[in-house]
Formats: sequence, structure tokens, C-alpha cells
Amino acid sequence: MSEQNYYEILEVYPAANQEEIETAYRMLLYKYHPDHNPERADWAHLMTSKVVEAFQCLSDPEKRKLHNFQIYCPVKSRVPERGFFFFQKKQKKQWEGARAQFGAGLALFSRQKSKALSKFREAVLQWPKFPEALYNIGLCLVDLRKFEDARTYFKKVKAVNPKDPEIQRTLRRLDALARK
Repeated sequence: MSEQNYYEILEVYPAANQEEIETAYRMLLYKYHPDHNPERADWAHLMTSKVVEAFQCLSDPEKRKLHNFQIYCPVKSRVPERGFFFFQKKQKKQWEGARAQFGAGLALFSRQKSKALSKFREAVLQWPKFPEALYNIGLCLVDLRKFEDARTYFKKVKAVNPKDPEIQRTLRRLDALARK
């Protein structure tokens, strides 16, 4: 699944029905077709393939639900700074190692979900209360369609940050995604 917003590619609203999606698809195929853009054939081919990919995703109800989840629950990439005192040298090393694993997971996230998942898990092993890594583990598991495992990790995030309203929204979206 791509990290792009397919609604933007098809130039439709997320609430668009199937007929509106099909109409936009046909119009954009005509607009971007290489025969209509001979001076920019490579660009036209690229745009046509993006439109086809977007249509294939949004016309399938299951893929569309997953895409909606990915749009509204994006990967956590920013980690707040943590201060350490002079006597907390061991903890600082653990935190730095966890951040390094987290960064490696981010680098792999869009291309290789399973490898990113293992990097985020390594970060959590080094720093167990790392909410951003726990959240991203949940996102990887959603992509791998392991919804119950993902729910477990999102609940761990909620335990670490109980007042975070975003995690409540994520859990509601996961419940909607998991319903068939």
C-alpha cells in the first residue's frame, strides 16, 4: 500500500461514492493518457499509473478502509527530547539506542513493514515506555492485517499516555477497520 493519498490523486473527497470515484477515474485517465500528452509521455505514463493504482484501492471496500486508516492515523516520526541527569548515564545510553532503532524503523516504514516492525520492537526492548515506537508497531501490524495484535499495542500506548485523545481516535478507527 502506498503512502499517497488516493483521494487527492483522483481529485475526489473522502466521502465520495463509487460512482463519483469511477467518473473521476475515467476523466483523469483521459486527461493523463500518453496519447493526449505526447510531449510529456513519461510524465503521462507515471500519472496514469498513479490514477490506476488509486482507483484499484478506492474501488475495493477493504482496501479503501485500510487506506482511510492510514490517512487518518499517520506514522509517528517526531520524538520529544528527554533530559537526563549526570547520574543517569546508563538510561541515557538506552534512550539513545532506542532512538537509533526508532530512526531505522522510520527509514524502513514505507518500503518494508516487517523490517520496520522489528526495528520498532527493538526500540521498545531498549526503552519499554516509548509511545511513538509502540504506536508505530501498531501501524505496522495494521498494514500486515494483524488487527488484534495492533489493538494490543495501541492499548499499551494508551497506558503510557492515558490523556492522549489521538489514541482513542486510532482505536475507534481500528475497530471500524476490523469490522467486516
